[in-house]
Amino acid sequence: MQIAPGIYRVESEGEVVYALDCGGAYALVDVGSGPALAEKLEQLRSDGIAWEKIVAVFLTHNHPDHCQALERVKQELAPRVVVHRLATERLAHCPASEPLAPDLVDYTVDEGDGVEIGDIKLEVFHLPGHTADSTAWQLGDDLFVGDIIFYDGGIGWMDVHWGSCVGDYRVSLQRLSRLTISAIYPGHGDYGPLKREMIDEALRRITVLSEADGSPLAALGRPAPRRHSDEPSKLIRLSASPSA
Repeated sequence: MQIAPGIYRVESEGEVVYALDCGGAYALVDVGSGPALAEKLEQLRSDGIAWEKIVAVFLTHNHPDHCQALERVKQELAPRVVVHRLATERLAHCPASEPLAPDLVDYTVDEGDGVEIGDIKLEVFHLPGHTADSTAWQLGDDLFVGDIIFYDGGIGWMDVHWGSCVGDYRVSLQRLSRLTISAIYPGHGDYGPLKREMIDEALRRITVLSEADGSPLAALGRPAPRRHSDEPSKLIRLSASPSA
């Protein structure tokens, strides 16, 4: 279903995937889990988006409900896949987080990078807390946030074994409140205008979790590695042609 100019939304089994019109070709934000992929692709086709016109995939983080279908998508559609660099790294403090296989990823990005494809440009924001690699993709005034924040002010499930970090999450939500955006598009549930009360509610939930009796989140969570200040940002230019 088209929900905004150039933005399509499909949902199956509670997983939301977005398709972005790049001008004759399309990019996906997340791909979801394997069992729900066929239904999502069928919904896209009913919206007039031919599968062969899907030429790129941008992941918000490497949890199975956002990326499990990536191997099949790569085999069947051959898109270029762009992820945060931490999605491909095995981090010592994240024993339950399985990195993406290198052969599934074409480009890695980090905070401050950008990707151009066809008529659109996406800006990269590294907003860890839910996971170490949590990434938001900004397209104009729109922000695709994965599980960083939900439309009711909810937050992504936290577990220190996959890289959740209370301190990171607070900083990320505060950064989110300062970004120039009008709408958020989460990986689950509703979408719409970003409101200050959503961020306040998300921050409240972080505080409740961190102060809960016996909660290891505040004590054991470790900050995600950040890009070095002397490392220059980069702009990746992708062709919108399926054959390129």
